[in-house]
Amino acid sequence: MKIASAFALAAALSLSACGPASIPCGTFAFNGTPDGSSGVSLTQSFQFGPAPCATACTTNTIAYVQVIRVYDMDTGEYLAPGPEQQARIVTGQADAAMNGWAVDRLEGRTWGYYGRYNDGTFASTLTPGSNATAAVLSDYPSGWPAHSWFDAIDVPICIDSGSTCLNNELGYAYWLFFETPDASGNAIAGTPFSEIGRDWHRDAVDLAVAKWNANAPGLGKNQFPAFTRMN
Repeated sequence: MKIASAFALAAALSLSACGPASIPCGTFAFNGTPDGSSGVSLTQSFQFGPAPCATACTTNTIAYVQVIRVYDMDTGEYLAPGPEQQARIVTGQADAAMNGWAVDRLEGRTWGYYGRYNDGTFASTLTPGSNATAAVLSDYPSGWPAHSWFDAIDVPICIDSGSTCLNNELGYAYWLFFETPDASGNAIAGTPFSEIGRDWHRDAVDLAVAKWNANAPGLGKNQFPAFTRMN
């Protein structure tokens, strides 16, 4: 399937035009630009409100869970950067929009939170947030084939053990880009699109988190706790 028909595919893979947008407990700010090759450089920032959520709280540590889906429109296959992530791709769902999602983590990392090292600290790709400071996720996806679709859902989550909103999902942000071929057939990343996540994105996140938890014991990874939708 060529990129000319990519937006027809959107009816099956993404329901972003359907249903209401979710209401984040704060403000998202997305910035993403293609690098002139197959990659995109981006940041996702979230400033916790906590308004307009019904339950207010104070938190000193906000991290992210990022789930992604990479679809090869030529082969119909879901792709992943490594075998561990390939194994935790969600499949078998009757709704095509729910398939293909996986928690996005490097091979060998024991935590499912984006950018978290095995010792619990964070890489430079994740600046934890708080009530006073924005949580900032940086990502540089690249290397995917031409005619592929890459989309992601970013979920800021309170991981402050002393907070009354511990393990609460504070919002949902969605973004995507396409890889198109140049004259030589090399993949060129397009400009990313972003929006506040729709209600159905929350279900996709739940499925990806459940798949991580199912695989975690056999791989020596930490399972996620039970998350709560704050709004």
